[in-house]
Amino acid sequence: MSATIPEEFALFTVEETIVYPIATLSVTYFIYGFYILLFGSCVYMMRSRRREDEPRYLNLYLSLTVALFALSTMFIAAFTLSLVARATVLFTALKLEEYEHFTDYELHSITKIVSFSIQQLTIVLLNSTADYMLIYRCYVIWGSRKRVAVPLIVASVLTNVLGFVSFVVITISDTDLTINSEDTLFIIGDDFSSVYSISSGVVNSVLTLLTAGRIWWIHRKARAHGVQTSDNFMYSVARIILESGIIYPGFIIAGLIMTNIDGLSDLPFDFYPLVAMSAGIAPTLIMVRAKLGMNVESLQGTVSEIRFTSIPAAGGVTPVFSIGNLSTVAPLESERRSARAVYEKDTIAV
Repeated sequence: MSATIPEEFALFTVEETIVYPIATLSVTYFIYGFYILLFGSCVYMMRSRRREDEPRYLNLYLSLTVALFALSTMFIAAFTLSLVARATVLFTALKLEEYEHFTDYELHSITKIVSFSIQQLTIVLLNSTADYMLIYRCYVIWGSRKRVAVPLIVASVLTNVLGFVSFVVITISDTDLTINSEDTLFIIGDDFSSVYSISSGVVNSVLTLLTAGRIWWIHRKARAHGVQTSDNFMYSVARIILESGIIYPGFIIAGLIMTNIDGLSDLPFDFYPLVAMSAGIAPTLIMVRAKLGMNVESLQGTVSEIRFTSIPAAGGVTPVFSIGNLSTVAPLESERRSARAVYEKDTIAV
């Protein structure tokens, strides 16, 4: 055994070796425990509080919610394995002064490479699944307009392709850090990953604003046509979208700031798993809050369904826009028509 600690190992303190992993796992599993409760509530309400008039696509939402939770669980398992294995090897190396064992783990460990690759891949899959769910909801709220959906789909595809490329490049570079070219690949992959994170935040922010903005527009047009509406109701629906929708972009921004700004990166725990879980928590939280009818049911005096009432024009049916248990009824205005309200004959559900 070596009598002196190598210079590169002298930087590892008790906090780095023991406290940091424990704090990281504590925070991670606290948030994951909240996610479990949120997911269980979502599944229970979507399965047991179904109404006959609820649209069939809620089955799609349920499937995507389950997929998000499964991917988040896979990420947590891989992250835990990686963190515990590294902390164990580092502690053993420092205690027994067998530093070569830790160096070999960092450079050649299959466990490290596989677990890190799974984390990177599940983040891309989480973002793709969340994007699909949010884009579809936005698409339906906008009256199934392709001109709204197509740009969002293109932006999401390009963003997630960049994320997948980053995953591949970093995985290749992580196979052997002793090669200089591999180290260069890691830097390139890390730059791609930063751009991917920023792009994901932008796409999700745009989705949130488009969805909440469309709800506000429906409310404004409904009032213009004399539909009896409640300002508090519409603001509650929009607030659900905004408050829950900004969770993922907010965590992305916070993660980037803490990673790239000196002084803020010295947190007592790793913020990385929280960013990954927020991709699944945000869409699930929207579904739960909508099902609960937060801040709305007390205004309308009903439990299972809340709707605006209006007098539809002759020969037409007022379309219904719904998010979970929150439903609004508003006329759709035909483009470039007279000021007279023109109602479509089909019911559109969101």
